[in-house]
Amino acid sequence: MKVAYTVMIAVGLCLMAASLLWGTIFPAERSWTEEKSQRMTELGTQAHQLGGARDSARRRPNMHGRSVSEIDSEYQKVTAELEQLRVEFEEQRDAPKRVSGVLRWLGIAIIVIGVVGNYASRGG
Repeated sequence: MKVAYTVMIAVGLCLMAASLLWGTIFPAERSWTEEKSQRMTELGTQAHQLGGARDSARRRPNMHGRSVSEIDSEYQKVTAELEQLRVEFEEQRDAPKRVSGVLRWLGIAIIVIGVVGNYASRGG
């Protein structure tokens, strides 16, 4: 039984080591492409311009060729796609940190169980 607890401690240490290396082995940049980054930048610029045009059209409706509803509709489409890209980016950016955290805490838990079990088996 003592060997099982020693193996648990070793597995826990391996998980701790894996948690330290996880971000290096599987960086977030692998899944986020340059095309997505450029598209996100383009959409941000477009949303900013449409927001300004929408505000100007609301203040002076006769000064612009496009209606407020037309600009607003286009603005909603652009911001929806931009928000979708932002959510995807944040998920991919945070994924290595989440996995690393799970590995770290799982390693700590297994080490604690192994140490407590090893200590208990010595007494009995």
